[in-house]
Amino acid sequence: MLRIVLFAALLQGCSGCTFRFDWVDQLRAERALVRQDYSEAIRLLEKIMKADPDTERALSASRMAAPIAHIQTKNYAKAVEFYKHIVLRSQSAEERKTAQRFIAQIQFENLHEYDHAVLEYERLLNLELTASEQFRYRMNLAKAHFNLNNIGQALTEIDVILKKSKSPDEIFEAKVLKANTEVSAKRLNESVALWQQIIQEFPEKAKKENIALNLTVVLEELGEFEKAIELLVAMREGYPQRDFLDLRIQRLRERRDNQPGAHGLKR
Repeated sequence: MLRIVLFAALLQGCSGCTFRFDWVDQLRAERALVRQDYSEAIRLLEKIMKADPDTERALSASRMAAPIAHIQTKNYAKAVEFYKHIVLRSQSAEERKTAQRFIAQIQFENLHEYDHAVLEYERLLNLELTASEQFRYRMNLAKAHFNLNNIGQALTEIDVILKKSKSPDEIFEAKVLKANTEVSAKRLNESVALWQQIIQEFPEKAKKENIALNLTVVLEELGEFEKAIELLVAMREGYPQRDFLDLRIQRLRERRDNQPGAHGLKR
């Protein structure tokens, strides 16, 4: 009873004061985590973050909540909010960069909000990055543009990669993406030239990734049935699914033989 009276007197004496109980919410959030009540933990941590965003306690709440929302509950939109708070408030450049990376990754891989992903990857590319980071982020930027049907911009980003990259694996990956983008743009002759270049420059990787199959699809689209058939026949030796290739070859021969003027000329 005495404690209640003393507390009431303290409240009266500080009628103009604002009492904060963020520490209580933080304690509750930690207890919620112990019992794996992640939704409740996120709710409490968000409350702390929004109560006074400029405080260190708010930043700590975001640090705790972001991976929970991202990994445990897969509440990606909420995770983005926490990561954005870290980007805005953290004094650590490395921590800001990591949070920015997660924002871009979530927008691109999980939310598929490619317009937002473009903005976030462009922000990332303005930071100090390793060569590997630059490659991966620009590749994802190109893919985001591709998914938005911004074909010209996607090709521009890929060309930047090809000018800067020294790694054979990165060059291979970028050229494959460019060839697929050329196909989407209906620039079939350009894609044929690029698929052929990939096969010539990276014979082992091209064989492993079945690049010749991609080339035959484009050749068929162009009506170059004989060239497509020759490629498929050359692939048969050592190919694990010969029945699949044989069906493709048979279908292409039928299409070739059904062309005007082709009857009796092909075997």
